[in-house]
Amino acid sequence: MHPKIYFFETEKSDRKKIFEKYPHAKIFAEPFSKKILKKCLDAEIVCGMVHSNFSSELLSKLPKLKLLVTRTAGYDHLDLKFLDQQKIPAAFVPEYGSHAIAEHVFALLLSSCRNILEGEERTAHDNFSWCGLRGVTLKGKTLGVIGTGRIGAQVCRIGSEGFLMNVLAFDKFKNPELKKLKSSKYTSLENLLKKSDFISLHLPLLPETHHLINGKTIAQMKKGVVLINTARGGLINTRALVSAIKTGKFCRVALDVVEHENNLREDRELLHLPHVVITPHIAFYTEETNEKMYTEAFRSIDEFMKNKKITHQIHGL
Repeated sequence: MHPKIYFFETEKSDRKKIFEKYPHAKIFAEPFSKKILKKCLDAEIVCGMVHSNFSSELLSKLPKLKLLVTRTAGYDHLDLKFLDQQKIPAAFVPEYGSHAIAEHVFALLLSSCRNILEGEERTAHDNFSWCGLRGVTLKGKTLGVIGTGRIGAQVCRIGSEGFLMNVLAFDKFKNPELKKLKSSKYTSLENLLKKSDFISLHLPLLPETHHLINGKTIAQMKKGVVLINTARGGLINTRALVSAIKTGKFCRVALDVVEHENNLREDRELLHLPHVVITPHIAFYTEETNEKMYTEAFRSIDEFMKNKKITHQIHGL
């Protein structure tokens, strides 16, 4: 008997590789949710991404569930307490391309400070005037990086060595790799907020980091700062952010994540404000990273089916 394996949040171009590996797998384009729950009641292994609703409410409706795999580095969308109680192992993909997300940070940053989108729209209407599109250079400016894990450290390196920026970093756990960068140093969060021309967020979403960017921390920032978030939308209090944007606090806000990605109506005002650049959670999304996410997910499934220790099992389960 083949285990009942379900894959969620898949694209047509990826289905061939899934079927080649697991011919009897069931594949859904949409995330795991209450809407499709009845189609998955016999699932033994499930594999999804960040938009799948892996809550205790829904997982408890899968009586045969034996393994949960998320093709993501973050796992705040998994109910780890429930999985631990039920002794159901969960696996993730801790590293699938931190450089890809770091590159997207600078794609957002350059788009913001060099008026790329406005310039493209102008030329699309046969207007080749540069008037009003004056930007700012990155060299010599101060980049504040909040969170210096794999991705944050890459951002520090690119900012320091690539764009010759001065980098201020904040993290409770210092990354020794930053010592190699001449123009990077750790500082307090308060000093980083006060001194940075650009601020990039790279923390996991935890109870202690939820709404780290709020009315109080925004008030500590420079007027005209550029804020970038490619981590998790919940790091920012959307209401406080919208209010600050309206007062002209920010030069630009560049986001790849928003607080309510599963219900964009709650973020509608933010999505339509001027001087805000938003991409739909694509910082991770390249050919190379997508391939590795599947390869590592397959690895976890195979290890489980062979009764081997799961290499990328989430700690604590």
